[in-house]
Amino acid sequence: MKHYFTIFLLIIPTSLFAINSETLKKYPYQLLTNDYGILNKANLKRYTYEVNVEPFTGKFNGLDYWQCYPTKNLSVWYEKQNDDPYEKTERGDAHITIRDTSTTMHDYVPRRSFSSDYAKAKVSTWKHLIKNQQYACIGGIYVSTHKKMKDGKEITEHGWIFENLKTKKGCDSYFSGWCR
Repeated sequence: MKHYFTIFLLIIPTSLFAINSETLKKYPYQLLTNDYGILNKANLKRYTYEVNVEPFTGKFNGLDYWQCYPTKNLSVWYEKQNDDPYEKTERGDAHITIRDTSTTMHDYVPRRSFSSDYAKAKVSTWKHLIKNQQYACIGGIYVSTHKKMKDGKEITEHGWIFENLKTKKGCDSYFSGWCR
């Protein structure tokens, strides 16, 4: 009997744990877009732990929010920083950039620079997670919006602090234990 119970637990569809209307009523603010069946209740709950949640307003409030995008609109890349004279290491930033439209983009960057090797490994992990996936969900803290000119067009860029990247293939997080 234990054998059948174990098999049953292994084949329960993960969609049973997907976000439903009851979950959205309990955690109404943390998901800003459709989640395409990628996120679950634990993902939304994590962003409400010991904080007073509020709706997203486009102003910095230090709260985490999830957004999900078609992977065809994502680019994952690495930016070399100046060498750290104290640590004697080359530093770098891993980025996830999303083009919503031809004039609107989002840029997610971890809260601090990493060693170049670690930043490159992060980019590699993220590329693996989004490869052959239709959608990806990214969690983070909104920081600011600024406008810039590029090729004669005004581009609106929304800056975010990266917390999580999740696809149906898996998850990566800035903080250990935040992937479920």
